Amino acid sequence: MARKTLEYYMTLPYRVEVYPEEDGSGYTASIPDLPGCMTCADTLDELWAMIEEAKQLWLEVALEDDDYVPEPQPVDVQEYSGRFVTRIPRSLHRQLAQRAQTEGTSLNQLVLTLLSDGMGRWSGRERRRPFSYKRTVQPRALAPATESPAPYSGRDEETRAAQVARDESDRPDQPGQ
Repeated sequence: MARKTLEYYMTLPYRVEVYPEEDGSGYTASIPDLPGCMTCADTLDELWAMIEEAKQLWLEVALEDDDYVPEPQPVDVQEYSGRFVTRIPRSLHRQLAQRAQTEGTSLNQLVLTLLSDGMGRWSGRERRRPFSYKRTVQPRALAPATESPAPYSGRDEETRAAQVARDESDRPDQPGQ
């Protein structure tokens, strides 16, 4: 198989991701298929020239070192039908239906309005932080070494028996035993 050239790779349609800097000082561009290939510039015009230069330099070094050069991955373009089905609790279904009736609209229109409003609020949040349902966990101080052993962790009975035996062997002798 013939070795692919720099010119070959430079003509491939690598996807470029562009992000404005949070402080408004310029832009960052990266090519996800070429790990570490990125650059920054003050203007979009400068950015396009600089990302092409960064791509060329990345490819030159990889080819000189006989490293693997990935070809662009196809962008997954999904078609959406505008319809999805979800299960909700009966109580919520009832509340939504009653609210739709009170407002003189259909259940579908009410849900569409509520979802659109919620997405509008959500998209107004900080854009670089991914959405997460996880709560923030507050750090706890470590327990002093003199405290009793940790409670049973819910593992199987064999593990529990081993934990109880270990805990008993770690206890100092009690008077009268």
